Amino acid sequence: MKITKDILSNKEFLKLKDFKHHGITRLDHVSRVSKLSYKYCKKHKLDYKAAARAGLLHDFFLVNNQKLNIFTRIKVLFTHPKLALANSKKYFDLSKKEEQIILSHMFPVGLRLPLSREAWIVCIIDDIASIYERIKRR
Repeated sequence: MKITKDILSNKEFLKLKDFKHHGITRLDHVSRVSKLSYKYCKKHKLDYKAAARAGLLHDFFLVNNQKLNIFTRIKVLFTHPKLALANSKKYFDLSKKEEQIILSHMFPVGLRLPLSREAWIVCIIDDIASIYERIKRR
């Protein structure tokens, strides 16, 4: 897709393939969230570009959760939206809506309320994808 070509060709972003996430790679997870968010938003005449881009970038942090102790894993659970946003801003030009989607995708755990329909959609699709990925690996 033209919408995400700059992201999917970025060497730093592609390192997500080296990190496990819900039993698959983090790259596979964010790709699933992006595609489903894009399809839903396009069908319902919402900002599908912001949803697709933020869906890809919502977990763009290069921390290996598998090697962390439980306390650090919990900390990363709460702070990774900020890490993902910082990485995303470092490599890509983001709209304010994309930034807000990335920051709020962990609601209610992350405590940032999604402020747009697209943010709610990415948040919900991320949850559904995470559940699916965990069940599928069993």
